[in-house]
Parts: sequence; C-alpha cells; structure tokens
Amino acid sequence: MENSDEDYRVVIGEECFDWRELTAEERRDALDALADVLQPLVDGRRVALMNAAYDTECLPSNTLADALYSPDGELPHDERRLLQRLLDKCRSVDATDTDLTSQVRVPNTPWHEPSWGTGHALSRATTGRAMSCLLPSAHSWPSGWHTVERDTDGIQDDVRLHVLRVPEDTLTFWRGVYDHERVPADRFFTLTSDAFPDLLFADSLRLNHFKGAYAEVLPWLLKLLAALNDHFARTLAECGGDQSRVKDRFSALGLDISPESANTKKNVKAWEQRNVTYQKVTYRCEWHGKRLWDRDRVHFSLPIAEHDGRVLVGIFTNHLDT
Repeated sequence: MENSDEDYRVVIGEECFDWRELTAEERRDALDALADVLQPLVDGRRVALMNAAYDTECLPSNTLADALYSPDGELPHDERRLLQRLLDKCRSVDATDTDLTSQVRVPNTPWHEPSWGTGHALSRATTGRAMSCLLPSAHSWPSGWHTVERDTDGIQDDVRLHVLRVPEDTLTFWRGVYDHERVPADRFFTLTSDAFPDLLFADSLRLNHFKGAYAEVLPWLLKLLAALNDHFARTLAECGGDQSRVKDRFSALGLDISPESANTKKNVKAWEQRNVTYQKVTYRCEWHGKRLWDRDRVHFSLPIAEHDGRVLVGIFTNHLDT
C-alpha cells in the first residue's frame, strides 16, 4: 500500500471494554468476540486505541489497565493475555479538543454521549477520510455505513462513519472506502487485498483497458468483484459445476457472468488470449463478467487449489476475440 493508506482508519470505541453488567460467561464471550475482530486487523498501523481507554471503568471499580495488568484483574487468563497482545499492536492516540462531542446518534437511535474513540473517529471522518469505529455487537448502532448526527454545544452537523461490530463488517468498510473517498484509478489496487481478500489480481491489469471511463465502470466493477469474492467459489460447489445454474445465481444478483463458449475454445488464438501469468504460473481465465453486451469485460479463473481456492482476476478489457 502507499504511505497515505498506512495511517489508521479504524478506532476502537471504549464501549468495547464495558463489561460491568456482564456475567463471567458473557464476559468471556465478549472478549472472544473482540479478539475475533481485532486479530486480522492489528498490525501496528491500521487500528488505533485511545490512551484514555486504559482509564475507563470496564469492571466495577476496575479500570481497563487494572483488568489487563493487575494480578487480580478479574478477566480469564488466556483471554486477558490475548487482549494484551492485540492492544499492544494498536496505535496509541491521545485525545484532543477536536474529539469532544456532546451527543451523537444515528437514525432511529437515541442521543448519547460518545466515547473518546467514537469522538476521535468522527473527528477524523470530518476531514474526508473514511473511518470505522469498532463497537461491541450489543451496541445500539447497527453495523455498516451511517450518517452520524453530532451535537456539540448546540451546533449540529452530520458525519459519515462506518460501524464495525463483527469480522464480516471489515469487507463493507473497505469496499465503501472507494465511494467515500472517491478513490482514483491510480490507487484502485491499493485497497483490493482488503476489500476482496479471496481474489487474486494479475499485475497486468489496467483500468484503462475498459472502453468505459473509470467513473462509469467503477460501480459495476466493485459489485462484480464483491460477488466473485463472496459467492463464486461457493456457488460453483453448490451447483455441482452446473454453469447454467451459476449464471442464474449471479443474474439474480444483477450480474451477467458466463464461461467462454465452445466456439471460443475451438479458436486457438482466442483461447490463448485468456491465459494469464500469475507468480510465474499460467492460468486460464475461462469465465468473464460483462458490463454491457458489447463492451467492458472482466475475465477470471476457476478457484485455484494452490492458492487456497482463490479466484484469479486476470483481464480487464473492452472485448477479447471469440
């Protein structure tokens, strides 16, 4: 990724550490759920934790610092050690005056006073940067992108913010970054490994190989890549390789995909155009999705066993020979 994408986009809300009303079993479940979300994300740069979080009361008369590092911290040993390691990998951030917000809400929920983490995520989001706030699954704010209303000393404004509660929410966040930040074509591939982790992308891909302009093609391209990532391998398995059924499943999603025709396979020159080299190995991208009947194709492979069943997206083009 480019340096501009190495700065943190996810902030942990201190609400994740409020275990005061939970039973011992519920507390263990909450710790496990928090670890499940954090483990794929924390790498020292992408997730931030407010230093003030360590002073918040997470258990009756017990701060987060006490719960994590005191011998009688009241948290189960294994879960406590794992959370220590995960939080140690987060960026430490000090709260500033710009993070102060009196009350916040998303539509159809009550006003409430936000944590420092939520306030900080909102503050950064006002600069136009796509931000996500990690909140517990029991929080009243649902997962996904929201327009958050802020009331600061009687001054109200709206801020777009993503709410992350379960691991699957990370995909909706990274895919939403493209629209939120109007990611230009020369930065498109800086986000693909996060937005579409079950796809591989050939180094030869170029967005200017489409006939349509980038802004015109982008919504369809993101929709297609998301569906390939989330559904293609599973749909092939469920349909027993029945290509017609696979096409129908994607048609129901509003997408037109198909394998190459028998005539194309008989045309040696045309068939070789579907060959793509990835990590010095050649694969055939024998399926394609099309934006319009006569233009803009994405050619992709069947799931590749040696790459853990990932699908190679190998060709962006106006139209190949048939």
